Amino acid sequence: MSINASETGPFVRLAPGDTPPPAAFAVVIRPGDPVPAPRPQRLLLEISLEMLERDDAVAVVEAVRPHGILLQDCRGRADLQAADVALGVIEAEAGLAEGCFAIVAAFGVSPVSFLGAERLSGASARLIALVLDEDALAAALELPAEAVRSTSPAVILARATTVLQAADAGVPCFWSLPSRETDEDALKRLHHAARENGFRNVLVQTAAQWIALRDVSGPN
Repeated sequence: MSINASETGPFVRLAPGDTPPPAAFAVVIRPGDPVPAPRPQRLLLEISLEMLERDDAVAVVEAVRPHGILLQDCRGRADLQAADVALGVIEAEAGLAEGCFAIVAAFGVSPVSFLGAERLSGASARLIALVLDEDALAAALELPAEAVRSTSPAVILARATTVLQAADAGVPCFWSLPSRETDEDALKRLHHAARENGFRNVLVQTAAQWIALRDVSGPN
């Protein structure tokens, strides 16, 4: 699984029973969710490093047979490298080709991820994209309302850091839309802002958000 320089489209997080949208770059499901039908061209399993390193990780991944993982709560280079090793073990135990699982790393749960000058470049050949999880970051910062995000210096710094880290690593980055946002005009403004500010596209959180953005989210 890879992302080429001209390819765009959103990541879409599906709830059980949702139909995969045809224009999505990749579809994201969680452990225990049924594999959507029809099977998406690119399927990501949203999973934590802790779960990847558990004894039952091979069974969890084999139940889905994803093209890669969306690494939850990534804190930096060390987590990326640990996930790379864990995926290598899973591939070996499942009899799969080495390097067949890609990594999309989601940052936000740990504010320290956006401090200092630790580079992600070279941490893992599996890394194909970064995601800024603003819901997780806003919760970690205890921001009182979603409206505060647009003016929060910490959130603005996190957005800039994600874009710069992705550019340095040579991969695209994606902006996770607020999960509770349902207003169509607001979602379109956020999608436009993401594209204007260096993000390749967005991660869509709900079916309602996908419906609101389906005329603007596909390849350009």
